[in-house]
Amino acid sequence: MYLRSTIQNYQPARKFLLLIGLFLFCLGIASVVQVLILLPFAKMKSIQDMAALTDFTNPDIITGMKIAQAVSVVLTFITPAVLFAWLSSERKTGYLKINQGFPVVFGLTVIALVFSAMPAVNWLGELNNHLSFPDFLYGVENWMKASEENLKNLTDAFLQMGGITDLTVNLLIIALLAAVGEELFFRGAMQNVFLEWARNPHVAVWFTAILFSTLHMQFYGFLPRMMLGVVLGYLYIWSGSLWLSILFHFLNNGLAVLFSYLIGKGSLSETAETIGAGDTPVTVVIASTIVSVGLMYFIYKNRKTDSLVIDH
Repeated sequence: MYLRSTIQNYQPARKFLLLIGLFLFCLGIASVVQVLILLPFAKMKSIQDMAALTDFTNPDIITGMKIAQAVSVVLTFITPAVLFAWLSSERKTGYLKINQGFPVVFGLTVIALVFSAMPAVNWLGELNNHLSFPDFLYGVENWMKASEENLKNLTDAFLQMGGITDLTVNLLIIALLAAVGEELFFRGAMQNVFLEWARNPHVAVWFTAILFSTLHMQFYGFLPRMMLGVVLGYLYIWSGSLWLSILFHFLNNGLAVLFSYLIGKGSLSETAETIGAGDTPVTVVIASTIVSVGLMYFIYKNRKTDSLVIDH
């Protein structure tokens, strides 16, 4: 196809613009579809009653939002990533590196890494919460705090789980689908573009991690999410398989959902979610960092030697 052959010869900068264009186009479609999905659940009496779409106390709205969230991930992240890979490469699965597996020992290492990194990630989150803007950006800071509060209210509503069915649905949407969608887009597509552009894996990993955190539009979670993006980026490059970063992403999100469920049932202390923050001894954070770096180093030492090759 002429279009594909033309795009495959694009310079990396033009490919990046194409990827962002696809993302924005799909995001626009997803926004409209989300509203259309929510309308039947809101039971609005008139078009002016738009506030009903964000009534987080209405269980029907929360059900609709979960469906809308699932559809949104498919449209916003999976669709542009797959389209971009199809347009940019003769072998889209090879480009995204979803045709490659990883050694069992890498999987076990990632499981250990998710647990070991928790205190360090929570510490970064607390540090991030104490950052503030200069006085002249007072309005921006207030807007961010309001947005953060609205998102927190939505997240809390999502994580109100009555039983195993709710837990399973949340694991599928918040953990599995989000992990697959975001890794396809950010690591599989975007990081590959930056790698082709900069020819430096570290630049590719860090730039992608910064955009990964920025596009979540959560300033008060920016630092921990950026560092998670860095970990995900190196896992992808060193293993040569997108599935390893998907596994880490799934476990990270899935444990947050599981902890919320167990805390809600009274089976787990609330401190399990915040270890590393608050009154946690600094030695725990230091130990968390050392162990996590050691586990990452193990994967680096046993990495695939051809994992930096872009598969066109």
